[in-house]
Amino acid sequence: MEAEKEFLQEGIDLRFFLLRLFDSLWIVFVAALFGAAICAGGYSLYKAVNKEAKEYQAVTKYYIDFAEDSTGIGYGYYNDFTWNDLMKSDNVLQYTLSLLPETISQETVENAVVADIISDVRLLTITVTTSDREISDEIARATAKSLEHYPEELKEIDSIRVIREEKAKEIILGDLTKNWCFFGMITGILLSLFTRWMMYCMDASVYLPGEIEKRFGIPVLGIFYRKENSGVKEDRERVFGEKEWEANMAYLLREKEKIAVISVIETKHTNEMFEKLKTAGSINRKELVYTGSYGNTDYESVRNADAVIICFSYGGKDGRLAERYVSDLKKQGCKAVYACLYDADEKMYRRYYWGRGKQALLVKSEKLEG
Repeated sequence: MEAEKEFLQEGIDLRFFLLRLFDSLWIVFVAALFGAAICAGGYSLYKAVNKEAKEYQAVTKYYIDFAEDSTGIGYGYYNDFTWNDLMKSDNVLQYTLSLLPETISQETVENAVVADIISDVRLLTITVTTSDREISDEIARATAKSLEHYPEELKEIDSIRVIREEKAKEIILGDLTKNWCFFGMITGILLSLFTRWMMYCMDASVYLPGEIEKRFGIPVLGIFYRKENSGVKEDRERVFGEKEWEANMAYLLREKEKIAVISVIETKHTNEMFEKLKTAGSINRKELVYTGSYGNTDYESVRNADAVIICFSYGGKDGRLAERYVSDLKKQGCKAVYACLYDADEKMYRRYYWGRGKQALLVKSEKLEG
């Protein structure tokens, strides 16, 4: 349909979207809290139940007695790179494995053992890290016996002895709870904003009179506001709602005597809107006939009328249906077609059109009256 193409091409009203988003900021706030709770809670639960997320480290320090004829250049050969290679050599590794149960694989030992020479080549530090406290201790003990046995095959080293042995301790890694909490909060905000954006883009409801005129090419005579949401005194209601009707109907319907009123979808406010329409300004001297809604329209009465007023509900689910309804009215040979928008949110309109508070709008109305 042409109306649908125009609706897709005209884009979205960013100002109206931001105003609606402002009214639903509580959803964004809740989404942020919900996202933070899920991510931080999930991370804490993962740490609590997943053993592989924990690591246990056993540290053993050794003193190396080098042979007298290995002094000088011989010392330089045994740095941390050399020891890490030796720990994976058959002479050391296979002896270590022979002291361990078969459940501990060679790959586990190779990945667990790290050798360091920090300052003095005579001081060797072996660190064993696994996800199980007992396994770390077992590998550390077996490695110690293997290193004590190793000098028997070397002429450069007289002995290797343990000078300090520490039982395996859990490694306290940095707590990432705050990071996951922040990540969840940002994710919740972005997802809620994206969801609101998609809902707005997919929403074919009518909110502004300009939308009706652009999409359907129908002049909008005026707007009826929600009485319970007007936020103004009863004598002010005429200025905001009915004065617009008086001017438009006095001019556009000046030669029309019989007017058919239809609504796209009947709501609980339809009868109230029709009764109010009958008493609005100069139209009360004309014949108004309510001829039904979509799927239940008296087209004969509509064709016999001098003009047709089709009523849209603010934010109702009649946007798409109205495209078909307007097309049917044209097929039925209906005469001049106008539109009205009822059940509108006056608070939203004040912010959208004037961008200021209620007081600014009242001052503007008083100037117009004066």
